[in-house]
Amino acid sequence: MRWKGFAVGAAVLLCPVLWWPSTALAERSTPAVRTDATTSAVPTGTPQPTPTPSASSPTSSTPSATPSPATPDVPAPARPATDTRTSKSEPFAVDGIAVISSKYRVNARFSPTLVATKVSSTGAGKVKLQKVASTAVTDLFAAAKKAGYQLTVRSAYRSYASQAAWYRTGDRNLVAPPGASEHQSGLAVDLAWLKGSTLVRGTDLGRSPAGAWLKRHAAEFGFIVRYPPGTQRITGIAFEPWHFRYVGVEAATGVAKTKSKTLEEYLGLAH
Repeated sequence: MRWKGFAVGAAVLLCPVLWWPSTALAERSTPAVRTDATTSAVPTGTPQPTPTPSASSPTSSTPSATPSPATPDVPAPARPATDTRTSKSEPFAVDGIAVISSKYRVNARFSPTLVATKVSSTGAGKVKLQKVASTAVTDLFAAAKKAGYQLTVRSAYRSYASQAAWYRTGDRNLVAPPGASEHQSGLAVDLAWLKGSTLVRGTDLGRSPAGAWLKRHAAEFGFIVRYPPGTQRITGIAFEPWHFRYVGVEAATGVAKTKSKTLEEYLGLAH
């Protein structure tokens, strides 16, 4: 009987020692659930935000019997991408995504089909965009308002002639020459935040809570920060936290997974 009592006592002492490492290992191997931002990899005509999981949302702790095959970080567009246009009346495009820059210019004859966009505008007059971008920015503004941020458009579509006027009178370090501006595509918007009666714009937007919200959620609606910090060598444009470009949800998600967070790298145009 004495040896049985000794065995029971040893088991009591050893159980916590054996339990602690297995619990710690389980904690380290369980991925954290992010609740600040989610993205969809499937493009839709009207991008919809993915709802943030609540604390009461059920989650499954049962591991998959068969591990998923590895997938590339970035969906690979067609390569090589070369500009074979015979006319600049249409933009250079890779996988259907238009690229307008100092390297890939358009001329005054390029004029996309536009629709009026009923969102807040400060200094931009009537907001006109291509329909797909118009729908997406309307949804983006609605989601931002629900999150507590009243966004406003500072600039949207600009014609070749309008861009030429801006270029003649503006800071040429910040204003692209005519034919090299994404605003002519009707897919780009310059945004600001109406914080009460204060207009938070420019680089201040990038440092603001509204700018942080946009950075986290823009891809859910198909938008990217077109000119991220530290990428001027790639994009040709200095950091512009206010300039958002519609590329679709799938491409926006892919851009976010690239090292430089640029459209050029995603499309294979970064050299």
